[in-house]
Amino acid sequence: MNTPPKSPIKTLVDSASDPTDSETDDDLLNPPPILDESGFYGILKDVADIATRHSEASRVAVCANFISTFAAMVGRGAFQWIGDGVCHCRPFFLLVGRTGKARKGTSEYTVRRIFNHAEQLLHDDYPTLKRHEGGLSTGEGLGWSIRDRVEDDDSNDKTKDKDKDKGGTDDKRLYVVEAEFAGAMAAASREKNTLSATIRTCWDGKAISPLVKNALWSATDPHIVISGHITAAELIAKMSDVDALSGFLNRFVILHIVRSKLVALPRRTPDEDVARVAMLVADAVRFAAGVDVKAGNVLEVQLSPEAKKLWCAEYPALTAEHDGIAGALLVRSEIYGRMLAMIFALLDKTAVIEPKHIQAALAWVNYWRDSVQYIFATLAAKAETEKLKDDAADVLAFIKQNPQCHRTAITKGFKHKLNSNQLTAVLNHLLNAAPPLIKQQQNARADGKKGRGSSVFWAI
Repeated sequence: MNTPPKSPIKTLVDSASDPTDSETDDDLLNPPPILDESGFYGILKDVADIATRHSEASRVAVCANFISTFAAMVGRGAFQWIGDGVCHCRPFFLLVGRTGKARKGTSEYTVRRIFNHAEQLLHDDYPTLKRHEGGLSTGEGLGWSIRDRVEDDDSNDKTKDKDKDKGGTDDKRLYVVEAEFAGAMAAASREKNTLSATIRTCWDGKAISPLVKNALWSATDPHIVISGHITAAELIAKMSDVDALSGFLNRFVILHIVRSKLVALPRRTPDEDVARVAMLVADAVRFAAGVDVKAGNVLEVQLSPEAKKLWCAEYPALTAEHDGIAGALLVRSEIYGRMLAMIFALLDKTAVIEPKHIQAALAWVNYWRDSVQYIFATLAAKAETEKLKDDAADVLAFIKQNPQCHRTAITKGFKHKLNSNQLTAVLNHLLNAAPPLIKQQQNARADGKKGRGSSVFWAI
């Protein structure tokens, strides 16, 4: 009797042990999450190995870029039924790491070489995948890039030439790499900006039709895959509850990224390694896309009986609800589990999802959960602690300059920087330091009545 595979699903209260990628980042409060080796499934392990052998690229980031590029390239041909809904290979990834230190950009280089080579092999069969790098600012701009082709109309159309659609395409595949995702978040938060709504529509695979008077275009059956880069500080600072609860950010698989190691002199990946993997990619694209990459729903992907059993066993843990921001960001764990399993099956050139594909997909979902916990707990707490120390230094300097000042004076001095609760936290921090940095004296009420009077502070 076969021993059932160990469940890769963990709860958000679990913490990652054994730091691997983080040994150079010794100022972090806790080690960052670790992607289980089962997540580096099949070709992903090969890609991760050759891309990081002589570079500082993150294995997780390399594989995320590989998955997203492959998913964009194969289009809407491969699909699976989930209830009455259709799921295509359309993951959105958000890579979160330090600017210049996490090597988020470095993780793209080898992957791009592999897919450029694969497209050369596929040139006679499929059109080149359209890519867009940076500059997500409006929903209309995103939809316009894959707008429908409009046939010439010989009727007496009185529309001015400037209003007529001069282009359009039948190929609705688009791969977007947004290296400054903080800018996209800022744009999406502006009043009347449609970027957030359009990104949600794109992930759902529904037609993009601007609700603007005299708009003469639409983009049906979009297949847009987005990979965004952002720092943890930017994500924490710019994200609001609206971003998570509205369905904007919870459509992204959020992954914490750190560089794998220090490499003073990175070396170029040998051409033979790139060519070898590119041939495997080309074969997988041919299988998944079929004869026409522009066609939709031509290859149905299904779960094997064994995969169904494993999925049902893991489903309760996968769907467990969580409080706060984590619960809002992880509501699409189930659909991503099925989507990623489908992608891993297609990379194996099979339309049958097996337990090994489920295991690999759940490893990624688990890493997503751990990343959310790490970013919005550990890193947020660290950022809050650093801010408290900075604010405390400013308040201490104010008290030194104004000895025996009242609380009201401090409040006025910092009215544009600290609210009442923040100021109380700062004063408590100074009072409870070891040794204390300030002293507090409680004066009696000026009117002689019972009750608390004013507080006076001075530096020790």
